Amino acid sequence: MSGPAMNGDATQIAAATIYREARLLDRGDWADWVAMYRPDAVYWVPAWLDEYETTSDPQTQVSLIYHDNRRGLEERISRIESRKSITALPLPRTVHQIGNVEVIEANAREIVCESAFSVHVYDPRVAREHVRHGRYRHTLSLDDGGWKIARKVITLVNDRVPTVLDFYSI
Repeated sequence: MSGPAMNGDATQIAAATIYREARLLDRGDWADWVAMYRPDAVYWVPAWLDEYETTSDPQTQVSLIYHDNRRGLEERISRIESRKSITALPLPRTVHQIGNVEVIEANAREIVCESAFSVHVYDPRVAREHVRHGRYRHTLSLDDGGWKIARKVITLVNDRVPTVLDFYSI
């Protein structure tokens, strides 16, 4: 399949995947959320080098968050669920809003797409709210079990974070 039909199908697949991921994060359904990721998935939030350029190499430059496989995300979830993470008691409430989903590349087994996001975060510990926003770049791959997230890069536009930055709030 190629051409406009493939792009239309890829856009539907990408949007459905990204919207589902956002819903699972907002509901705190961590097991189903992390299961959307391949075991070798990369999850990366690069830092800004200056006002115009983000870091490009998580191995040699600063990142806000970087996991080179799903295990890093699973370990973070484990700390939250164990209630040993003081920064997550209680967890902030979030609403992820996704828009402008655009397929950049697509073939029968892989989709690369970009989208815009805003996450409304309410922290009940201090009764404050804020919004984080930026762009996502997802690479989705077709596995035996369906479409999985192989790579997610989150570019925060407002990277001066007033509180804890964690996977559920971006």
